[in-house]
Amino acid sequence: MDKRDEQIDRLLEQQCYVLDLLPRQVPADSDGQFFEVEHYFLNSNRRNALGEHFVNVILKLMCYFHTEILWDGWHDRPSPGTVSRAVYRLMENHSGTLTVLFPEEESLLVCDWDCIYLAVYHPSESMKSLLPDIAAMEGLSFREGVN
Repeated sequence: MDKRDEQIDRLLEQQCYVLDLLPRQVPADSDGQFFEVEHYFLNSNRRNALGEHFVNVILKLMCYFHTEILWDGWHDRPSPGTVSRAVYRLMENHSGTLTVLFPEEESLLVCDWDCIYLAVYHPSESMKSLLPDIAAMEGLSFREGVN
């Protein structure tokens, strides 16, 4: 197993935070229409706007932290265009995961095609201090996720 794979496995067991379109998790017994709204965001042309927010979050984090992505193989210090193409391909193809590793921070960001949020595992203290501002700039909320 590659050292990155071991690091990812370890990080996926850590506390998860989310950058979400919604300000808090929708309760299971909610009378709302969460699944219909989620389906709309992921399957209409709104997915492009969602993808834009996700790309912007990752690019902004890349300004501060050494970044590696797993997308058709590992890319150390990927170009902004590579990150953008990866996220938009996820959204367009309705499949896949973009894994974003911040190796020196011991932090991991996961972008799954079927989620209206980004998951961040074990964000470092410096990352945790930046994420609320980055989320707010993108119209997202930053909060503890449910592991």
